[in-house]
Amino acid sequence: MLSLRATLMLRLVFALALVNLTACTPTWVHSEYRQPERFATWVDAAPAAYVLQPGDEIAVTLPFNAELNQKALVAPDGTFTMPLAGALPAAGQSAAQFSSTVNKALLANGVVADARASVSVVQYGGFVYVDGQVGKPGEIILRPNMTVLQAIAAAQGMRDTARTDEVVLIRRSPDGRPMLRTVDTKALTRRGDPAQAVVLQASDTIFVPKSSIAEVNQWVDQHLNQVLPFNKGVTYTINGND
Repeated sequence: MLSLRATLMLRLVFALALVNLTACTPTWVHSEYRQPERFATWVDAAPAAYVLQPGDEIAVTLPFNAELNQKALVAPDGTFTMPLAGALPAAGQSAAQFSSTVNKALLANGVVADARASVSVVQYGGFVYVDGQVGKPGEIILRPNMTVLQAIAAAQGMRDTARTDEVVLIRRSPDGRPMLRTVDTKALTRRGDPAQAVVLQASDTIFVPKSSIAEVNQWVDQHLNQVLPFNKGVTYTINGND
């Protein structure tokens, strides 16, 4: 069963995305429903180094000042509290960058002149969300370089009823607008198509449909109408197949 946080996140993300789905790429929606201003253009960026997320449990180790070692969670506001250094900004920084932040804070506070802190992630706290035709829909802990297919596997894999060639991936663009693309996991497993090995980012949402419009509309009826009014006069299609 989905946790409350996962349920709310899935509802909000899909409410925004599906209400505006008429703006997707030509392979997703019939031409008469395209409204490009609604969806940001999908941008494939090279996988970046993992950055710390709220909920990550991290360990800060000072080799010559063990009394200052600290292991705790990155707070919801993105900060990490260090003894004698206070709450330091951590979210969005790599482990190496946050090590530098710790060193500078300890120096500025007159605690340690040469701390040489090292930072490691004990437990990842970032999540992606998987819904639809999978064994166990819900939150999946985001691992470094995790792909769409790996996240689906972590959700106990696809059901026999899943449409494996058009898995939906929704992500926020840097300016906060939703981006949407499909991932052909069948091409990835059968031919090793590298273009389908899409690396996930924190808060990505994956939706594995059954076969066509009917299943997507059913999902909307069951999960989204409670959140936002949904325009049933708009028809959504996958690759033009009703």
